[in-house]
Amino acid sequence: MRLLRPLPARNEAYGYGVAVAYLQASGESVDTTYEPWRDLINDIRALRVDSYAIDDRLRSWRM
Repeated sequence: MRLLRPLPARNEAYGYGVAVAYLQASGESVDTTYEPWRDLINDIRALRVDSYAIDDRLRSWRM
């Protein structure tokens, strides 16, 4: 079984930009400072969170 990583090899900035754009296009406002996103990216890359945990974290950032 092959593991597909959501943010391979330095695509953090791309993932951050896509996530912010998607949330804004969906009418959501979130805390868009880089620090919380950096922490989320690090957790994703280290496989400490699954898609449900990512969703929970994004929802907690709603303004």
